[in-house]
Amino acid sequence: MAGVSGKNGRIKSNADKQQSANDFEAFVAQYICDAEVPSCTDTVPSSQSVLPYELLLKVLDSGPMAIALFSETCCPMYWNDRFEQYFGSLEGANAKRLTQKKTSLWRCVGQNVFAVRERQQETNGECCKLSEHGTYVWFETRTQIVKADGAGTVYLYVATDITHQKTAQIGLKQTRDELEERVKERTTILAKVNNTLEEQVARSKRQQQALVESEERFRNIFLNKHGVRLLWDTATFEIEEANSGAAEFYGYEQGDMIGQPLQKITGMSTSAVHDRIDEVRRSGQVSFTALHRQANGEMKYVEVHFVGAKNRGRLLVYAFIIDISERIEAERKVHEHKNNLKALMNAMGDCALLVDPDGQVITMNHAAGQEFKCVGQSADGVNIFDILSERVADAWRGAFDAVLVMGMAEHIETDVSRCWNVSFFPVFTESLDISAVAIYAEDITFEKRTAEQMKLLSKRVLSAQEDERKRIGRELHDSTAQTISGIKYLLESEVARMERGAQIAPARLGKMIELLQGAIVELRHIIMALRPTILDDLGLISALRWLLNEASILHPSFSFSGTFDLSEQIFSELQKTVLFRVAQEALTNAAKHSRGNNISLHIKQEGNNCVLYVQDDGVGFAVDNCSRAGVGLGSMRERIELANGSLDILSLNGEGTLVRAAVPICAVDMSK
Repeated sequence: MAGVSGKNGRIKSNADKQQSANDFEAFVAQYICDAEVPSCTDTVPSSQSVLPYELLLKVLDSGPMAIALFSETCCPMYWNDRFEQYFGSLEGANAKRLTQKKTSLWRCVGQNVFAVRERQQETNGECCKLSEHGTYVWFETRTQIVKADGAGTVYLYVATDITHQKTAQIGLKQTRDELEERVKERTTILAKVNNTLEEQVARSKRQQQALVESEERFRNIFLNKHGVRLLWDTATFEIEEANSGAAEFYGYEQGDMIGQPLQKITGMSTSAVHDRIDEVRRSGQVSFTALHRQANGEMKYVEVHFVGAKNRGRLLVYAFIIDISERIEAERKVHEHKNNLKALMNAMGDCALLVDPDGQVITMNHAAGQEFKCVGQSADGVNIFDILSERVADAWRGAFDAVLVMGMAEHIETDVSRCWNVSFFPVFTESLDISAVAIYAEDITFEKRTAEQMKLLSKRVLSAQEDERKRIGRELHDSTAQTISGIKYLLESEVARMERGAQIAPARLGKMIELLQGAIVELRHIIMALRPTILDDLGLISALRWLLNEASILHPSFSFSGTFDLSEQIFSELQKTVLFRVAQEALTNAAKHSRGNNISLHIKQEGNNCVLYVQDDGVGFAVDNCSRAGVGLGSMRERIELANGSLDILSLNGEGTLVRAAVPICAVDMSK
């Protein structure tokens, strides 16, 4: 294997090389001879320096391409200064170490050379590296086979810097992707406004171009018959000359304009004309914008240029007049559309900001101003990371820096006191530099908290279902199952007696019937606890009466009372179930925890609401300190919310408790 290149382009040899430096010089010299002197016969140069070879080394070192030669075993033979500048030195490298280089560029070089050796055909490709400035440098590579007498097979690796072209391609793709993404996110109204704005901008550009052309025509006014031009006397204000363009613009016959006062033709006031004459006397010329009246009474914006000239002691004024009414109208519409866009942005409930690369706020909408307490203040000098809380600022800073480095949009979520979905979009200049970062922050606190509440509610429902199953299982096992087992043993005993020839004992049959009746009663109690059939058969009022009766049986130490001042027909099925369960829970809680003597239940109409009251005269409790997950007060509140109602609990220590549950009557369809 040959050695490596020195600063002077000569070859340095190593002891373990398969091909000597002289062989390589002979190979290069032979190629020089073949290229420059077709009749050259001396194919093997002497051991002395060969001028063409030295010249070739200088050419290769000064060229724009990175060049390296590898032996047939893929060991480095030669590389020019450009290769060493791009990829580093190959000093001491062999084939194995070449493929084990850490950087992707070295792997690219080695893989290309080995691929050419295996396939025995030219290979083209691309590779890139990260420069010391933090930007990517792209290369177009070509690896080919070179065969020559005396030098064997040599692999030529050539790399050309294509960073500019690649950056342009990447920038164009990013710009195109960004534009497509923005177009998708725009609403129909905003799209129409943008389209109209683009049309107005294009029209404004056309008008600007027309104005430039008009100015050029006015500079050649005496050689061109077109345009609006007047010549008038500053003493009498009378028009002495008017071209056909002026007659056409103002709507008069060209001959009729001669001798007419300037004020009559243009609509300018006498005082305004005097002021302009004074300015012409001082500076020789004056330019201004005014409204000129045409013969039909229509007013048009014009740009007027007055140039003073002496003629036989008289001061005359050449007037060059440009119709700018379309431009003024276009500027007015552009300004109007800008205000409309600003109004649309301020109408958004989400925060929108434009921030420079240093974090300084360029502009923000009204929602962002309110959120960051900058309403009515100038955005100048405000750094976005100074007005954010520390935890939020760290998250924003990470995404912001990533956009500046990668040039791609970033999306994050922050959840401190409120939850935000924040998007960062780079804003590119024509040279593909990032001039600003657009930030769009959407408050998703309600959605996140709702999702969390739904998860919690689901867990509570599952827990309540499981608790209900356990309760039913215990009741069936401890009561009904035991009763049925007792009936089974009695039947087996009676069958055994009958098999022995004994007569049926009526007392035993009566006992079995009594046990069966008890099992039926227990099952009915369990079924009624799940959902009393009376609620479906007779309605809410009857079910509440039954509930009070059952409570008085289960808790004989309390005195229960109830009043019902509503018609059964005003309740929906959902309201019946919800109010029954709330009453059931409230009565149970009062009987278990109140330690009072009297419990009352009332249901009546208050305005557009059906209101249920459950009150006791017990010891009361601190409502704010009561927290039970899935049962009790939480369960009652969740049930009422299902029917779009409200639950209020009033209680003080030693003064009893009042539970008030209200559902809207308007939610019921009375026609059904």
